[in-house]
Amino acid sequence: MKKKRKKTFKSSFIEWSLSLGLAIVIALFIRGNVFAVSQVKEHSMENTFFEGQRVIELKINPFRLNPKRGDVIILHKKKEKDDIFTNTIIEAEEIINNFFLKKIEKNHLIKRVIGVPGDVIDIKNGYLYLNGVKKKEMYIKGKTYENDSFIDFPVKVPKNSYFVMGDNREVSLDSRQLGFILNKQIEGKVIYRIWPINKLKPF
Repeated sequence: MKKKRKKTFKSSFIEWSLSLGLAIVIALFIRGNVFAVSQVKEHSMENTFFEGQRVIELKINPFRLNPKRGDVIILHKKKEKDDIFTNTIIEAEEIINNFFLKKIEKNHLIKRVIGVPGDVIDIKNGYLYLNGVKKKEMYIKGKTYENDSFIDFPVKVPKNSYFVMGDNREVSLDSRQLGFILNKQIEGKVIYRIWPINKLKPF
């Protein structure tokens, strides 16, 4: 009787462990490839987003590969591949680093798409010019300067690349310093701000 109980307990434990493991993998897959709730951890998108606010990020492939001007995206500074396996592994590493090792790396950035392939970007006298036209940007904070950029303006956005900037132009780390953002670096598109409650808004 005791032997049977031990066997039952062992079988139950194995089943429970497998179910838990599968649930974790599915959760990581969804977070890495479908959608995620992300927290804003910087000031570079003020006054559109403030530090501590939370947004829903849509990661379904067509949105990642075809962002449009004005879209707010989440990007990964160091991402070298874009596939289901890589995206799932990245999410697992982020959780381990943030929650278990307390090793916080700001590899994820929230930025606005300014230029798409073929666009010509220029910065003059504190303003942004897109394809030769001075852009009216009601959402920005501060003036737009080169900010120690290694890019020589004007510059044409190459194929499969994007020029991104933060709305808080004078403090943002963006394409001026990082260079063009590749398709594979784009994690997802911000579609909704969900926190704080009084700031609920679709994007």
